[in-house]
Amino acid sequence: MPRTPTRATRAPASTAGTEARLHAASVRAGAGAAIGVALHTLPLLRPFIPKRLMDAADAMEPGTVRRALVRTVYERHGLKPARWEVESVLAVAETQAKLSPLTRKDGLRGLLREWLPAPLIQPLLRYTPVEPLVLETARAVATTWAAGRYADAVCRVRKAGMDWLPAPLGEALEIAPSKLRDFSAEALTMALPPLKLAAAWGGQVLRASGRVASAAAKAARSSPPAAPRKPARKRTR
Repeated sequence: MPRTPTRATRAPASTAGTEARLHAASVRAGAGAAIGVALHTLPLLRPFIPKRLMDAADAMEPGTVRRALVRTVYERHGLKPARWEVESVLAVAETQAKLSPLTRKDGLRGLLREWLPAPLIQPLLRYTPVEPLVLETARAVATTWAAGRYADAVCRVRKAGMDWLPAPLGEALEIAPSKLRDFSAEALTMALPPLKLAAAWGGQVLRASGRVASAAAKAARSSPPAAPRKPARKRTR
């Protein structure tokens, strides 16, 4: 039989306090996901990660952040979760997060507008494989939020005297699109400061544009002039 969580003496958790912890953990997990992508998939972004976050990369790994969040939520309710229960909560959260709009590649530009200056968005999408960075960040945020929400729901059921996991309700676990966008942009800003990126990418884009324009002008000058077209003869009957 799975072991039910033990009780600890603690005042009831306030909704505001829980929300604040969900917010902080979601942003931290999103930043950890962004760092992971930058380190392992997009190494050109590695120089832009603040050193203090590089040093804390392991602690910011999304799975680590989520497990800590679930235990924190239980502790706020005066409960201590069994290991199987933590893993069950995380499994539900993973499933729920896949249904979130931003994790299905929707709203990519809207999130980028929250993170970077507008003139950089189109060149960034064109010349940099940034999509996996944004999608993994949003997925980590959505999953962490769902984990905290579900953990809170489980704790409330436990305190009501029941010893089973409640059915996950999509509406209760789903993070609002605007909140997902804002939290994801906050996570990206933490992991990859936009001013530093803008300075570097802006210069690269301007240099690339200048090279393209120069090559086009040179090609136009070196091309032989087109031969004049002869007027068409009129047909006589």
